[in-house]
Amino acid sequence: MLSLEKRAAKSHLWNLCKRVGVAPLLATIYWQTKLAIHLWSVSMTIKGQTAEFAADTRTEYQRATSLVGELAVVESLLDDVQESDVVYDIGANIGTHTCFIGKRLKSGMVVAFEPMPKNATRLRYNLSTNLPADRWQIAEFALSNKDGSGTLAVKSQNYGEGKHSLSADGELKIDVMRGETLIAKERFPTPDILKIDVEGAELQVLEGFGEQLSDIRIVYAELHHDLSEKYGTSTDEIEAYLRNNGFEIERLSERSDAYHIRAVQKQQ
Repeated sequence: MLSLEKRAAKSHLWNLCKRVGVAPLLATIYWQTKLAIHLWSVSMTIKGQTAEFAADTRTEYQRATSLVGELAVVESLLDDVQESDVVYDIGANIGTHTCFIGKRLKSGMVVAFEPMPKNATRLRYNLSTNLPADRWQIAEFALSNKDGSGTLAVKSQNYGEGKHSLSADGELKIDVMRGETLIAKERFPTPDILKIDVEGAELQVLEGFGEQLSDIRIVYAELHHDLSEKYGTSTDEIEAYLRNNGFEIERLSERSDAYHIRAVQKQQ
């Protein structure tokens, strides 16, 4: 570990680089060198399963290596996944969670929902690198409580960038569908597990499953205090909806702006 003196010296040098305007260039050189040394890919091992991810950008590298601070959540999720499960990864981004889920499956399938085209492209590459073709499927549209179309607010066009969300005035037109409709039309099999990360629109996703929600064994979701208010709801209302549909809820992690839950059907 660096001594306090060395850390202070590095901090002083970096602040000096910022003041003279060379910090952005140095950061770019650093990350381009780091990514090249790793041959623009990175591997991660969780619960004895190793997955490899493309890493052309700093964001991709950090998302794959840090799992956005969600390692404990992924470990819990993998403990719950059975070999024959159908898992919906709703808001899959570039597939860091999806690939590990797929690694646990034998006869089951993971369906990754990602409406952002660039992320869906990288998601497809990562899944094809890690899993046989019969173990995964990608849905390039959003799940909600209606069927039709909507718009996505796009925060960045870079691979791996998150925070894209359904919005009334978003830039990108996308298809939107209810989970219950998907299952009724047999486009995808009924899920055993849901993993939901949709930047505040969690209640709409859950509502879209209608009566099919009672057939789902476990729900993992990231709930956002402020972002849920944009959709006219709250984290308390989302939790109440799950409880009213037979789920018991535990919190897995918590930040100032959001927290993760694991919700299990009491009857199963």
